[in-house]
Amino acid sequence: MKIALAAVLPLLLLLIFSPASMSSSALAPSGPDGHGPGVYIVFVSRADYVDSVDYDLRLLASVAGSKAEAKAALLYHYSSIGFAARLAPEHAHQLSKKDGVAVIKDKTVRIQEDGGLPGFFKENNV
Repeated sequence: MKIALAAVLPLLLLLIFSPASMSSSALAPSGPDGHGPGVYIVFVSRADYVDSVDYDLRLLASVAGSKAEAKAALLYHYSSIGFAARLAPEHAHQLSKKDGVAVIKDKTVRIQEDGGLPGFFKENNV
């Protein structure tokens, strides 16, 4: 199943500018080269989807190996659409292969101290 970018874009903008993503160093990838675990937003649109943290943990455990590892990886549950989790790239890839699941790597954008827009928006005339 494919999820339309137009449907996801407003949510991504909210995630980018959320206070948690702007101030928490815990959301940055842990590897110095950016290839280590990172934060991924997981959108779930499956017939068996139940809007609960338990469902998210079961889905995460299917790639992470255990419920304890899934609990450690889960960062946030988004009501009705999925969750955010710190995942190794291979786990994110495994999740993305599941039917009805879309996985997007989170990119934190910091607001400039002078209140200006981040470079991405200036460069793309947004």
